[in-house]
Amino acid sequence: MRSAKKQKTARDSGIFLEGSGSESSDSAFESVRPNKNDKQKSAKSKDGTSTDKNQSDKPANPAPHDYVCIPHPFFDIEGRNWLNWTSDPDAYIEDKSEIFDKLYKPIDDKFRKDGIYKAPPSKFPEHKWVMMWDAWLKADLLGRKAKYCDPDSFGMYLCNDWRGWGMQEIMENMMIEFNQSFRAKDERIEKMWSVVSAVGLWLNEEDHIGPLIGNEDGKTTCELFGLLGCALLTVLAAIEAAGELKPDSRFLDLTLGIAYYLELSHDLPAYGIEGECIAWRNEAVNYFKKGKLDPEKGIFATKLRLEKLAKVSDSETDEDGIKETNQITEKVTTGTTALETSAGSSAANPVMIPEDDDADKENANPEAMGDKAVSPPITAKGKRKRGLGVTENAENANKAEKDSWHWHEKFQAYKKRQGEPLGGEKYDITKMSRTERAAASFTGKDPLAKIPVKYLKENLLDQV
Repeated sequence: MRSAKKQKTARDSGIFLEGSGSESSDSAFESVRPNKNDKQKSAKSKDGTSTDKNQSDKPANPAPHDYVCIPHPFFDIEGRNWLNWTSDPDAYIEDKSEIFDKLYKPIDDKFRKDGIYKAPPSKFPEHKWVMMWDAWLKADLLGRKAKYCDPDSFGMYLCNDWRGWGMQEIMENMMIEFNQSFRAKDERIEKMWSVVSAVGLWLNEEDHIGPLIGNEDGKTTCELFGLLGCALLTVLAAIEAAGELKPDSRFLDLTLGIAYYLELSHDLPAYGIEGECIAWRNEAVNYFKKGKLDPEKGIFATKLRLEKLAKVSDSETDEDGIKETNQITEKVTTGTTALETSAGSSAANPVMIPEDDDADKENANPEAMGDKAVSPPITAKGKRKRGLGVTENAENANKAEKDSWHWHEKFQAYKKRQGEPLGGEKYDITKMSRTERAAASFTGKDPLAKIPVKYLKENLLDQV
C-alpha cells in the first residue's frame, strides 16, 4: 500500500512554539508549551484562570464558541503549489522546505505582524481562515496526541502498527465526544460543529491519514471514516434545520468545514477505502449546493472536488438505470438497498440500520433540489407511520429531526461490533509508565525521564 501524502505543517516548523498566542490553562484542549526547565508554578483558580500577577493584564480568552482568526494552514499553501504543477509548471516548487520559505513564511510573517491570530473575524473580514475557539484548541491538541502515539518520535519500537492503532483510538475518542455533543441539551449544534470542524482540519494537516489507512485493521479504519462522515451529515442536518445552511450562516467556517471533508476523502479510494465508507461525500456536496456556498471560500481544491464528485455521480449508472452511487448512499442512510430488500437480505455492515427504501430519493438529483431539504425526511422510529393524522406525523418528525442520519444507531452498532470500550489512551506513549517506555527505548532509558509527570498527564508535551 502506498503511503499517503505527507504534509508539513506550521507546527512542525516550530512556528507556534513561541509568540503565537499559546495559552496556559487547565483545559484539556488548551495549547500549552511550558519550558521544561521552568519549575515555577503559578496558582490557578478552579476554572483554570491564572492568579499570577504577571498574568493579570493578559487579555481573556474568547468564549468557547466565539469565532477567531487562525493561521493559514500549510497544507493549503502546499496544495495551491500542487495546482501550479498542473496549470503553470514553471511556478511549481518541488522542495517542501522551499515551499515553506518562499510561499508560506511571507504569509505567516504578515499574519503575525498584523496581529490577526485569535482576533475576531469582524476585525479582519478578508481573512477567511476562522474557527470556533474551542475547535481550534481541539485541533491543536489532536496534533499533539497524534505525535504521542508515534514510537519513532520517542526513539522507541513497539510494533509496526502502533501509530495506526493510536490514530484509530484518537478517532474513536472524537466520535465519543461527538456523541456527547449530539446528546447535549444546550449549545448542541455548536458543540457538534466544534468536534467536526476540528477533526476535519486536523486530518488534513501533516501525515495523519497515512497511519490510519496503512493500519492492518482496514475494516475498522473504513468504518471510522463512515462514522465520521455520518457525524458530518448529522451536524449539517442540524444546521439546516436551524436555518443556518446559507452563505451568511452564523457558522462562519461552514464552507471551510465541508471543504475539509471533501479534501481529506479525495484520495481514500486509491487506498481501498471506498463504497459505503465514503458515500457520505455525495450528501455533503448536496448540503454545499443547497446552502449556495462559495467554493472560493473553501480550500485550494474545493471547486475541483465538487466538480469531480458531480461528474462521478452523473456517470455511475448501471444498465438498469440505477445509479451505483445512489445504491451506496441508500445503504449508508438505510442499512439496506432496494435490491437487497427484495432479495430478503439484510445489511452486512453492522453500523447500518434498516430504513424506508425511499428515504434517499429526494437527494438523487442535487441540481434539481431547489428548496427541498437535504436531510432525509424520517420519523422517530425511522419510518413514516401510515394512517396517522397530520399532527401525529408532525410530532414524530420533530422527534426525529435531531437524528435524520441515524447517528445514534450507527454509533451504538459500531460500539457493539468493537466488543470493547472505545477510545482511551492505550497507545499514548506519554501515558505509559517510565519502566514501559525504557523497555521499548532504543537506549534502554525513558526518553521522557526529565519531563514532570504533571505535564504528561495534562498533555502539555509539545516538542516531540
